[in-house]
Amino acid sequence: MESHNVHNHHKNQCNFCDTAKALLVGADKQFRVINVQDPEKKWVLTLLKQAGYTTVPQIIDPDGKLIGGYTELKEYFNVTSSS
Repeated sequence: MESHNVHNHHKNQCNFCDTAKALLVGADKQFRVINVQDPEKKWVLTLLKQAGYTTVPQIIDPDGKLIGGYTELKEYFNVTSSS
C-alpha cells in the first residue's frame, strides 16, 4: 500500500475507529479521516448505507479499493507486510 491518502470513514466514540486510526499511525501511513457525523460529510454516510455498509470504520486504500473495517485493515497489513 502506498503511504498516501487512505480514507478512514468513522464516527465519534467508536472504539474500532480509534483502533484503526492508531493502526494507521503505527504503520506510518498517511490517511484522511472522514467523520460521517460531521454535518458537511453526512452525504458519505448516505453513500455507505446505499452501498450496504452498516458499520464503521470503512477503510479505503489509495486506489479506491475497499479494505473493510478494523479487522480487515489488520489482516491487510499482515498480508502486505509479508509480501
